[in-house]
Amino acid sequence: MNYVRVEIIDTVGLNPRERKMLQNTVLNFVAMSNALILKEDVVMNPLEPNNENIGMILIYAKSLNEEQCKTITEALSNRFTTYFKMSELDLEAQISVY
Repeated sequence: MNYVRVEIIDTVGLNPRERKMLQNTVLNFVAMSNALILKEDVVMNPLEPNNENIGMILIYAKSLNEEQCKTITEALSNRFTTYFKMSELDLEAQISVY
């Protein structure tokens, strides 16, 4: 079983509405990336509500191989980096697999 943690570091002090919008963006990017790239069954849970950052934890029932881990990490990182640049948001995405 693999876990992928996607965490957006809030460096700008987003208000509650902006946080909610960003959480929905994260959910859509993660779901779309999984469907297009890995095509694996996954459970997606938001980070703990008391966490100061925004993100998701993906739980895969089947273990991912090294190539799949690298591919999903790079794809998510590229999507978020591009989105933040285009939106002129000074945010950072951290993606980790364990």
